[in-house]
Amino acid sequence: MTNLSREAALSIARAALPSFGIGADAAIEFVKHRENVVFRVSDDQGSYALRMHRHGHRTDAEVHTENAYMVAMRDAGLSVPDVVPSLDGELFSVVRDGHGLGHHVDVQRWVEDSAPLGDAGDAWRGQDSPEAEAFGQLGELCARLHITSRRLGLIPGYSRQAWNADGLAGQAPLWGDPRGLAETEADRAVIEEALGRIRATLTELGTGPDVYGVIHADFTPENVLTAQGRLTLIDFDDFGEGWWLFDLATVLFWYHRHPRAREYRNALLGAYERHVAVPEQARAALDALILARGLTYLGWAADRPEVDTSAFLRAEVLPVVLDLCREFNNNPTTPEVEPLPDRDERLLARRAETIGPYSPLFYDRPKHFVAGEGAWLTDADGHRYLDAYNNVPQVGHANPRVADAVCAQMRTYNVHTRYLSEPVVDYAEQLLATFDAPLDRVYFTNSGSEANELALRIARHRTGRSGIIVTDHSYHGNTIALASLTTGLPVSEPFGDHVRAIRIPDLDDSGPADPDALLAAAFAQIDAAIASLEQHGHGLAALLIEPAFTTEGLPRLPEGYLAGLVQRVQAAGGLVISDEVQVGLGRLGDVWWGHQATGIRPDLVTLGKPLGNGYPLGGVVTTKTILQDFSSANLYFNTFAGTPAAAAAGRAVLKEITDRDLIARTGDLGRHVAERLGALVAGHRHVAAAKGRGLFFGLALIDDHGQPDGALAKRIVEALLREHILISRIGPHENVLKIRPPLVIEKDELDRVIDALDSALVAETHSLAGRA
Repeated sequence: MTNLSREAALSIARAALPSFGIGADAAIEFVKHRENVVFRVSDDQGSYALRMHRHGHRTDAEVHTENAYMVAMRDAGLSVPDVVPSLDGELFSVVRDGHGLGHHVDVQRWVEDSAPLGDAGDAWRGQDSPEAEAFGQLGELCARLHITSRRLGLIPGYSRQAWNADGLAGQAPLWGDPRGLAETEADRAVIEEALGRIRATLTELGTGPDVYGVIHADFTPENVLTAQGRLTLIDFDDFGEGWWLFDLATVLFWYHRHPRAREYRNALLGAYERHVAVPEQARAALDALILARGLTYLGWAADRPEVDTSAFLRAEVLPVVLDLCREFNNNPTTPEVEPLPDRDERLLARRAETIGPYSPLFYDRPKHFVAGEGAWLTDADGHRYLDAYNNVPQVGHANPRVADAVCAQMRTYNVHTRYLSEPVVDYAEQLLATFDAPLDRVYFTNSGSEANELALRIARHRTGRSGIIVTDHSYHGNTIALASLTTGLPVSEPFGDHVRAIRIPDLDDSGPADPDALLAAAFAQIDAAIASLEQHGHGLAALLIEPAFTTEGLPRLPEGYLAGLVQRVQAAGGLVISDEVQVGLGRLGDVWWGHQATGIRPDLVTLGKPLGNGYPLGGVVTTKTILQDFSSANLYFNTFAGTPAAAAAGRAVLKEITDRDLIARTGDLGRHVAERLGALVAGHRHVAAAKGRGLFFGLALIDDHGQPDGALAKRIVEALLREHILISRIGPHENVLKIRPPLVIEKDELDRVIDALDSALVAETHSLAGRA
């Protein structure tokens, strides 16, 4: 509780205004009087939040760190309030009261037309029932916060107290000692034991960069403002180092008694995990962190007995937290992730020191592979894993024909395309023979990212416009232009004002909606996107989509959707770019390319990863007319793409596919898989739908309330890893299992994957029922 009366605080606030260039006659409105005092100040330049810190609570360095960190976060693109510096360039001012005591005062721009996303007290009493989507938004915001925080690290001059094991469960916790609120010795003993167990759990979890960093530490719904559909995170007064999941634990604590608590938890974690990997050991410690958060509130109340909020915490929160303590003491969280061998720990440390700790790794316990053959990988301990995920080795790991072809060409010669080279022309002819007219020209690139970048450049040139339409959960590459239109993973680049995102309708995820109504709504969204681009002066240059929408979760489209989408784009003068990095080269079965499988006629097709079976090779396939228009005005060449060695890899892949009849075989295997997946849908209530076609397929998983269950999908992925099978997950909620093996996988190997899925679903959903 602040040690100032409201009148004294107002006097100090008035005295502080000139330090920040705010007129002395500015209107001052009281906002909050708790730990700190907050006023809204308004003058002819706008409105501000003026905050006066509790005297003696923070050092100069700590107050500076808070504001400097907010400045750095805002500069990095995170939506936080704009810090207003004082006239002398400092990020706060020290203002003395009538007794000569100095008070820290800082100022931020007011977030206009905003309202808190929720209220902790209402959440506790179950008096609000937000939709699960709101928790998805919170999860996304928290993920962006942590990604930004990981990038920033400890900024120069960093000085904050840490929410470590001592700060949460030591003898002098940051917010006060919760033992002081216990009304009996028995209750004190319960809290004491819980604190000890929490401390042990967190000590075992450790403070590695994958689980620990700079967090908000008071991530409640009332500290998230919504304004014009955008979320802004405020009140960094308690920020400092701590476990990443402590921020999520704060939200979950206030809603853990809510009737929809489990649904909210799944939505929050699912959205967060779409962007930030959560190690299983950290996930296992989440309940300990939720209890730790509850105990911090008791400590706060014990340290401030005179505050009204403390009476609420004593009367309503204390009994519940005591019950949680008893439950936790009887069933403590014990992480069970087997530690990495010393060899891999050393390799992981070397990786962090070179590639960096933020380069993503699959699985809670990263795998160290040393060899591959066909659809199998071998780890450093000699264990073999069935690869049902990787499509880069389209015709199998370490394919001898591809390796020998590249080696032979490298031993002969390897020059770029500014010389005449027959192997490159041979490959171009063979590749284009797999396409239908009028797609009869190709640009070679090194990657799918480069191919998509070039395709966008061609579209802008061809149309004279800049507007792009993508889907609202997509990824097309790593360049600056592609980052500005990325919607399916976190990037620091702002979403381009020349880009519009549309949602792809999914009949499996639309409930009882009428397909015709769903289709009409989807078409209306497309029309609105095109109109918006035109109204803002961009016009429509291109639609960039993957024709099977795999990143979006393999949606089951209403009949006529794709045809209508393409027709609307082309009628508006835009080009259609079909990104086939994942779904091309026979992946969907029966035909060579994804656009052929889905029945659309694109203007450009972009290719990548699988073309060279691991050798860097990509391309843009288009028409003679489009190539002549672009290339006559732009000198395009590429030093490494289209070399004889790359062409040798590409030709070998085509020959493998043709000689082994992999396209027809993929279609047959896909139909077998679809039949087996249909049986899983019928036999498991947590499986909503089978997804996909050919050898790109999966299952959409849901919880007991019919909501997407990304947490269950993650457990299934880890369960299959324990069975030495590699899969992954996709979709906006990361609840769709992603199975995409090399095309050389055998039928009995696919059955092994599906049998393992069946067993994992039984085990995981049974264990879920046991915990409900």
